[in-house]
Amino acid sequence: MKKLTFEKIIPDNESSFKATIFEEKYFSSPLHFHPEFEIILIEKGDGLCFCGDYVGRFQPGDIAVFGKGLPHFYLSDNRFYKEDCEEICQSICIQFKEELLPLDYKQMPGFKSIYHILKEAERGVYFFSKGNKKLIELIRSIPKTKRFEKIIQLYTILNILGESNGYTVLASYNYQNNDISQDTVYQKVITYINKHYQQEVTLEELADSVCMNRSALCRRFKKVAGKTIFEFLNEFRIAYACKLIANTDNKISTIAYDCGFNNLAHFNSLFKTYTNHTPKSYRNYFHMQE
Repeated sequence: MKKLTFEKIIPDNESSFKATIFEEKYFSSPLHFHPEFEIILIEKGDGLCFCGDYVGRFQPGDIAVFGKGLPHFYLSDNRFYKEDCEEICQSICIQFKEELLPLDYKQMPGFKSIYHILKEAERGVYFFSKGNKKLIELIRSIPKTKRFEKIIQLYTILNILGESNGYTVLASYNYQNNDISQDTVYQKVITYINKHYQQEVTLEELADSVCMNRSALCRRFKKVAGKTIFEFLNEFRIAYACKLIANTDNKISTIAYDCGFNNLAHFNSLFKTYTNHTPKSYRNYFHMQE
């Protein structure tokens, strides 16, 4: 697995922060961290997002905010690495230091929403695809905006993000930056789940895939990830269900089965546990944003 690296961010010319359009065959940044906050909009491509102890799928239209010092990276799906793949990956990335904000912004009423979202970003936050269209257009245009207008536009983006309720916090509340990504057993389990989450996943098959007995595997994963394998699997499936509910008109029952649940009542119960919404109310919220 990729080693955690420090990324040095150099601001754009005539600007106090960096706003870049990336276009490449696949997302190639290593697992990294930096002292800047980061806002990223996925325009093209899909695969896995790693943030702290979180792993989940990403797709076009997703927006993430990563806090300063928070390890993260995107891993494109396998098809993007094939020579005959004609698809590309594209993202817009905004990186800025906290010093760009007023010195006492945390106490300023007008910056309450911005402080809120940056506080949440300490563990990473994700906004799914069918979000605010004005927000997406602002992010798309900011690389071309100049000087002071660029700073005002960044404040506007942050304020819109801070006033939204349509996001998910990524890393767990008890997350500590201990670079779990370099544990090979953890990575093999993640890879297996990414390939098989739509099917029934058994502990026996997982243990066989990493050449360990079931008890040893459970202890190892819990120690590294801070949660059980099946807690992680449920989180992974629910995160993907959130994206399908927000971005498609598929029936809730179809989405449940597509995410590996064979019991709709169990899916509804878990969805409410993880999101504090029913699947229907979650979809209604995103439709209201259009």
